[in-house]
Amino acid sequence: MNSFLQLLAKDLIQKYGHEFDNLTILFPNKRAGLFLAEELAHLITKPVWMPEILTLGEFIERQTGLKKAEELPLIIKLYKTYQEYSGTTERFDDFYFWGNMLLGDFDDIDKYLVDAKDLFSNITALKEIENAFPYLTPEQIEFIQSFWRSFNGEKYSREQQEFLNVWDKLYPTYKNFKAKLTGENLCYEGMGQRLFCERLSHYHTDKQLIFAGFNALNQCEKRIFSHFRDSGQASFYWDYDLYYSANENHEAGHYIRENMKLFPNALGLEHFNNFRYNNKEVEYISVPSTIGQAKLLPALVEQLHPQPRKTYTDTAIVLCDETLLTPVIHSIPHSIDKINITMGYPAQNTSVAALIGMLGDLKRYAKQVDGATHYYYKPVIALLNHKLIKSSCPNDIPEITNYINTNNIVYVAEKSLQFSDITRTIFSSSTESLPDYLLNILKKMIAAFRPEEQEGLAIEKEFLFTVFTAIQGIQNTFREENIVPEDKFYLQVINKILQGISIPFSGEPLEGMQIMGLMETRMLDFKNLIILSANEGVLPKSGHASSFIPYNLRLGFGLPTPEHMDALFAYYFYRLLQRAEHVKILYTDVTKGMTSGEMSRFLYQMKYESGLPIRETHFQNNISVQDNPVISISKNKAILEKLHRYTLPDERGISPSALNTYMECHLKFYFKYIAGIKEKEEIAEELDQRLLGTIFHQSTQSLYQTFPNGEITEEGLDSLMQNDTLIKEHIRQSYLQLYDSTVSRMLESGANELVLSVVKKYVKKVLEYDKTLCPFQLISMERKYRMSLEINTLEHPLVIHVEGDIDRVDRTDRGTRVIDYKTGADKTEFKDLPSIFDSNNRQRNKAAFQTLLYCMMYEHENPGTDPILPGIYSTKLLFTPNYTYSLKCNKEPIHRFKPYEPEFQALLTELLEQLFSPDVPFTQTELPEKCRHCSYNEICKRG
Repeated sequence: MNSFLQLLAKDLIQKYGHEFDNLTILFPNKRAGLFLAEELAHLITKPVWMPEILTLGEFIERQTGLKKAEELPLIIKLYKTYQEYSGTTERFDDFYFWGNMLLGDFDDIDKYLVDAKDLFSNITALKEIENAFPYLTPEQIEFIQSFWRSFNGEKYSREQQEFLNVWDKLYPTYKNFKAKLTGENLCYEGMGQRLFCERLSHYHTDKQLIFAGFNALNQCEKRIFSHFRDSGQASFYWDYDLYYSANENHEAGHYIRENMKLFPNALGLEHFNNFRYNNKEVEYISVPSTIGQAKLLPALVEQLHPQPRKTYTDTAIVLCDETLLTPVIHSIPHSIDKINITMGYPAQNTSVAALIGMLGDLKRYAKQVDGATHYYYKPVIALLNHKLIKSSCPNDIPEITNYINTNNIVYVAEKSLQFSDITRTIFSSSTESLPDYLLNILKKMIAAFRPEEQEGLAIEKEFLFTVFTAIQGIQNTFREENIVPEDKFYLQVINKILQGISIPFSGEPLEGMQIMGLMETRMLDFKNLIILSANEGVLPKSGHASSFIPYNLRLGFGLPTPEHMDALFAYYFYRLLQRAEHVKILYTDVTKGMTSGEMSRFLYQMKYESGLPIRETHFQNNISVQDNPVISISKNKAILEKLHRYTLPDERGISPSALNTYMECHLKFYFKYIAGIKEKEEIAEELDQRLLGTIFHQSTQSLYQTFPNGEITEEGLDSLMQNDTLIKEHIRQSYLQLYDSTVSRMLESGANELVLSVVKKYVKKVLEYDKTLCPFQLISMERKYRMSLEINTLEHPLVIHVEGDIDRVDRTDRGTRVIDYKTGADKTEFKDLPSIFDSNNRQRNKAAFQTLLYCMMYEHENPGTDPILPGIYSTKLLFTPNYTYSLKCNKEPIHRFKPYEPEFQALLTELLEQLFSPDVPFTQTELPEKCRHCSYNEICKRG
C-alpha cells in the first residue's frame, strides 16, 4: 500500500516527468516536505532540479514581503495602540494576558475575512441587524440577535457596561494596530494572509502550485485556493479516507467533504479506501498510570517487531499528551539505536527553567531586616540542591543545608550564603534588574562548565544557552519598547515564552523510529503505530483558546468555535490510522487530577461504528502481597562496643527517653542510638507541639528563677500572674532561643501568635495550680541528674550510667516532688510496675516510667531523701476538674517512691540486662500500629 506522499510523488513524476523547476509544492507544515523529497529521490532516475517546497505561510511572506513578528512585540504594540484609542491608564502587566487573547481574536478576524467594523459594532437596536448585515444568512443573523437581545438599552448591568466600554474601542484599535504594523513591514499570520487575499491581483507567480495535505481551510485560504484554481495554476491533493469522508455525519470528514467539492482532488478515489480494508489490527490497552504507558513500550515494540531490525522507519510512537516525552525517551528499548524525536524537548521542562522559577521565588520572598537581606529557607535549600549549583561546590552545600535544618533557620542571612562565586551572584541584594540578575547567573553557569564535564552535561549547557537567549530576547523587547515590568510579571512572561520553546534533538529526521506529537503526523503514514494517552480530555483536547468575542457572535460571523477544534482532532486521529496495519492505542483508566480515566470518544466511535475487530486489554501491575521480611539485628562486636559507652564514667549515660524508645521498639533504638540514623528534621515555620513544649519548659523555668532563693509563696505567684508583660517577655525570650533573633519579627504570623498565647495560658495555669501548694521551695529546674546501676551479663557484671534532665524538683510540706512536664494529655495512672516495662502493652504509660526513673536518679544523688513524690504536670489535663499531679498505681496515689523502688529497680535491671545481652537481638515491635508514625518505617516497610 502506498503512503500519501508516495502517491503524491508518483503522480507528480507522471504529470511533470522530471521538469520540476517550474513547480512549487505548498504544505501546511515543513515536516512533510522532507519526506516528499525522499520519496521523489527514490523515484527519479537522473539528476534533476528539485521542486520548490514551501509552507503556505512562507509562500505568502515571500509575496507580501511582510515579516511575521514575535508574539511579545506584537502584544506591546497592540497595548500602545489600545492605550491611544481608549485613554486607559491600565499597566502593560495587566493588559498582557487579555491582550494575548485579543491578538488571537484579530488573527481569526483576518483569517476568516470578517468585516471588523461590523463585528465590533454596538448594535443593541435589534431591528438594525438585518439591514446592517445583508451578506449574512438568516441563521447567522439569528445568532447575532440572540447575543444583543440580552442587552437592555435602558439599563445595562455593570458587566454589560464594562463589556461595551471595551467593545466600542476595539475597531479603532484593530484598524490602527494593523496600520502601524504595515508601516514597520510587520504582520501577524492572519494579517499577512488577509493582505495577500485582498491584493491577489497585484501578486504574480509563473510557477505551477501544488496544494497538498490541507484540511480545515479558513476564508483566506479558500480565496487563495480559488484564485489559483481559476487561473489554472493550481492542483490539489487531499489526504483522506472514504470511511469518514463519505459519511455526512462523521466529524473527521467535515472539512474534507467541502474542500473536495470546491477543489477536486488530483488523485482518484481508488487510492482512498483503506481504513476498513487493509486487515487492520487494533488493540486498546488500558493502563493504571500515564508513566505505566511509557514503561509498556519495550513489550509493545517487541510484539510489533519480534526480531531485531536495522531500521524501524515504518513505526511511530505518537504522544497525544506531549508531557510524556521524557519517560518515553527513557523507555525506548536499547536494541533500537536510531530514533527521531520530531517535537523537541520542551524548554519549560528543563532543569534551567526550574532554576529560573527558584530564583524568582528567592527574590519574591526575600526580606530586609536592619538593612540586611534574609532569604526564605525553602527556595534557598531548593537552589543549593539544584544539580547545576550543587556540582559547583559539592562539599560546602551539604554543610550549609544541614546547618539551616538543625538550627531551624527560616530566614537565612545573605552573608552566610556567599561561599562561592556562583552563590555570591545568586544571593546578591544588588539593585540590578531581574533579567540582568538572571542573565548574570546563567552566564556564570555557562562559563563554569569544565572540559572534562562536557560529555555528561552537554545537554544542560544547551538548555542554559536556550533559556539565556530567550530571556535576553524578552529583555531587549521591553527595552526597545520602553516598558519596565514588575518582577512578578517578568517571570510570568518568561514562563509563558518558555512554554512555546522546544530544544531540537540532533539526528536524521528520515531515519529510525519516529516519536511524534499528533499534530506532526499530518500527511505521514506508518505501518505500525503506538498511540499514548488517548484519553477523553486529551484526545480531543479539553478547553479551548479564550476569546473576547462571545460565542454567538463567533457563530454569527463565521469565526471558529470549539466544535472547529474537535473536528480538526478527529481528522488528525482518523487520518493517522487510515493506512496503518498494526495499531496499539493506550489510555489511562484511573482518574487522577485533571485527567479522566475514560478513553477518548474517538475510541468509542471507532469501536461501535467502524466494524473493525478491536481487541481490548486491561494491563494491571503485579502487586506482591507477601509479608515483609522480619528484621532482626544481632549484637556483633561493633554494636556491643557502642553500647559499652554507657558504662564509661566520662561518657553521657543512657537517657530515660532512650530506654522508653527501646521498650517501644528494639529496632527503633538500634536505628537511632546505635546506627546513628537521624530522624528527618524539618524546619518548623510555625510552632508545632514539640516546639510549644520547649517554649513552655524554658519560659516556666526562667519565670521561677525570678523568685529569690527559689522560695515560692502565694503572694509572689499572685504578683507574677498579674504581670502579663513579664510573662509575655519570658515567653518571647524562650521563643527567640528557637529562632534567629534578627528575623524573629518576620515569624510572628497569626498562627504563631495564637500558639504563643496558648503557651501563656499553660504557664498561667501552672502558676495557678502551684498556688494551692504554697509555700514550697524550688530545688532545681531542667537540671541534669545521673545514677549508676550494676547489672549481670554472661561474661561479667557491668555498671550502667543513666542520665537525664529532670524538669523540676521542689520541696513542699508533703515531701520532695519530682515533676515531669508534659504538653500532651499524658495520664497519671498505670496498672502496676510491670505494665510500664511491658513492650507489648498497648497502654504502657511512658510518662510514668520516665517520672519514676527520675525519682530513682534524684534519690541516687540525694540518698536518704524521703518521701519523694513522683508527679506529672500535664498542661492539657491541668484544666480538668479535680486534677492531681500525683502518679497513681492501681488507682492509689504514690505519696512515697521508697516502697516502689525495689521492684522498680529490679525491673529496670532486667530491662538493662536484656538491652546489654549479646544474645538478645534488636527486633521489630510486635505492635504494628506503632509503626504508622515511626520515622524509620520506610526502612522496615511497615506502617
